[in-house]
Amino acid sequence: MSDGVHWAQLWKVLEALAISPLLGFVLAGALYFLCRKTLHDKNLYEPVTDKPPIWWMRGILVLTCSGVSFAHGTNDGQKSIGLIMLTIIGLFPATYALNPTAGQSLHDLPAVMARAEPLIRQYGDDEKDSALTAAKNIEGLGAQQAADGQALALEPPENRKLEAGLHSPAAKLRSNVRDDVYQVISELKHAEETKGITPDDKKEAQSITKELGGAVEYAPMWVRMLSALCLGIGTMIGYKRIVKTLGERLGNVHLTPAQGASAEVISAILIGTAGFTGLPVSTTHIVTSGIAGTMVTSGAGLRYGMISRIVVAWVFTLPATILIAGGIYYLLTNPKF
Repeated sequence: MSDGVHWAQLWKVLEALAISPLLGFVLAGALYFLCRKTLHDKNLYEPVTDKPPIWWMRGILVLTCSGVSFAHGTNDGQKSIGLIMLTIIGLFPATYALNPTAGQSLHDLPAVMARAEPLIRQYGDDEKDSALTAAKNIEGLGAQQAADGQALALEPPENRKLEAGLHSPAAKLRSNVRDDVYQVISELKHAEETKGITPDDKKEAQSITKELGGAVEYAPMWVRMLSALCLGIGTMIGYKRIVKTLGERLGNVHLTPAQGASAEVISAILIGTAGFTGLPVSTTHIVTSGIAGTMVTSGAGLRYGMISRIVVAWVFTLPATILIAGGIYYLLTNPKF
């Protein structure tokens, strides 16, 4: 079972999840300290009452909050798009296992595999034999169909109609090709990180990886719009309790505008950076840590009972999710259990 886990990538994710709250705590606290030293308007450092803040303060908070929202979309949007794509690929592999708009690049797969083989053979790890077999499978598929006078039959079904049959010929073909492409991509990425690789070979590995990625790493526009819609609706419905906890229950005093803006600026930078580098982080973890950092810097102090509850929730969420998801998968794949 553990053979299916890319442990190196998993550790990168766990490191990002562990380090990002610490960075949020330190950097937000430092930015708030800088604000106290340079900006002396008392309205910035007093909790907001029922009376709305003055217009320029509202503008600052709207801008910083918008920055967090945008960064949140670049990170959590990727996660939700990935989950939606996994679902529709599983339900309709004949249509979505390979990028239906990739066009000529799908027909060029056998030639690209021929270029990848020498790199995998020279720089691959203990999985290189599987990747070489995968490359040979695609080359053989192309050669067989060329001998039959046909183009590589990787196009989606006629008129791109959904084909739900998981065991249909088109579904099997496209699913197998997708798996083979990912095995080759994995070995090429390993080759890129190998210390002994030459600059030319590294450039070639990156080029091939990019070409292969176009066939399997994609998301239709309607999936992106659906992701944005779901994230927006979820935020509008469920924001109040978390906002109340972060703004009123995290520290011994209510959050001030300067604290909120400092935490939001740092959160937007950290989350946005993680999103554009491909590392998934938690918006809530970073924002919470940032607010905590400003509370400590201001001398207001923290409510450690609430902090301990939050930390316990963070710690147990990951193993609980692993166990529940693994258990459901086991039940679905072993219906006679």
